[in-house]
Amino acid sequence: MPEFVLPAGWTSRTLAAVRRKLLAWFDAHRRDLPWRADRDPYRIWVSEVMLQQTTVAAVVPYFERFLASFPTVAALAAADEQAVLRHWEGLGYYRRARHLHRAAKDLAAAHGDALPDDPAVWAELPGVGPYILGAVMSQAFDRKLPIVEANSLRVLSRWFGYRGDPREGAGKKWVWKAAAAVLPTARVGDFNQALMELGALVCSPTAPACGTCPVAKWCEANRLGLQAQIPPATKAKKTVEVREVAVVIRDGAKVLLCRRGPDASRWANMWEVPHGEAVAGETVEAAVRRVARELTRLDVTSGPELVTIRHGVTRFAITMTCLEAIRKAGTYHSDFYAEGRWVDPHDLKDYPVSSPQRRLADELTRASRQLRLI
Repeated sequence: MPEFVLPAGWTSRTLAAVRRKLLAWFDAHRRDLPWRADRDPYRIWVSEVMLQQTTVAAVVPYFERFLASFPTVAALAAADEQAVLRHWEGLGYYRRARHLHRAAKDLAAAHGDALPDDPAVWAELPGVGPYILGAVMSQAFDRKLPIVEANSLRVLSRWFGYRGDPREGAGKKWVWKAAAAVLPTARVGDFNQALMELGALVCSPTAPACGTCPVAKWCEANRLGLQAQIPPATKAKKTVEVREVAVVIRDGAKVLLCRRGPDASRWANMWEVPHGEAVAGETVEAAVRRVARELTRLDVTSGPELVTIRHGVTRFAITMTCLEAIRKAGTYHSDFYAEGRWVDPHDLKDYPVSSPQRRLADELTRASRQLRLI
């Protein structure tokens, strides 16, 4: 495993100069983001959980709405999980929201709204790994703990000319050592944010703006002209095409909405119209009848297509054909879903659902749409 070693020509004085330059640049160019208004650990924590695998532009409106409804850790702890998931809807990776909610309950029970300056407490919370721990501890309490994410690992790899892959294996261990080694003794949180900000605004994956970088003269990748090779490109994963059918089962004016269980591998405790993968060679109408029977024990009469939705989940490219159907016989029962409810389509707005299911719900409740089943 490679250890972190300063490149030739880098000294403690060089490192001190890089810290000063980067912090001065951050002070002048930092984006005005709502979670940077103060050092409130709760606000920092919520923002960092949201920012994992999500862009800053996407997070800002979610953060503001979330904090308006759950302004303190005690308020979040007291909230119903369904309300938390509904506020998270559209951000994806919903396990983050469930972990945040459970952690808030633990913190509120032990500490009220006075969140502790104690890494050991935070490290035991659900959903808190090295990144969240370092982000909250450094930004809220100026603890000397590093963080590593996509932007900072790119900056560090280029600074020090590291040619391995910092995202996995030995390279992942190296970049965490590098992130710890470069930390100053004060303004640690600002420095961690500055690393990320530099990667987001200047040291971009392609065509980095080295001419405007405050520390370009010390950057090994810049010196060697290897910005395009450091870090190496992420290995592309093969996309798997999946064909699904979703069944909008009607019983009079109401439709069937089902909730996944708490242990579901995807979209746990969230609601959806029953849907499943179509079998090769199976017609859409046959798939509708089979999926309805397997997931709900209901016999249905297949109706017209409502909408086709294309979306992606990890490496899967999913085409979901949504059809209406009429309940013909049977009583709802499911070994797959934890719960089923017959709801008015206009009440679907109150239930937390995935993004593709929200698109389907919106289609169902369009004012101009008339019931087309016969």
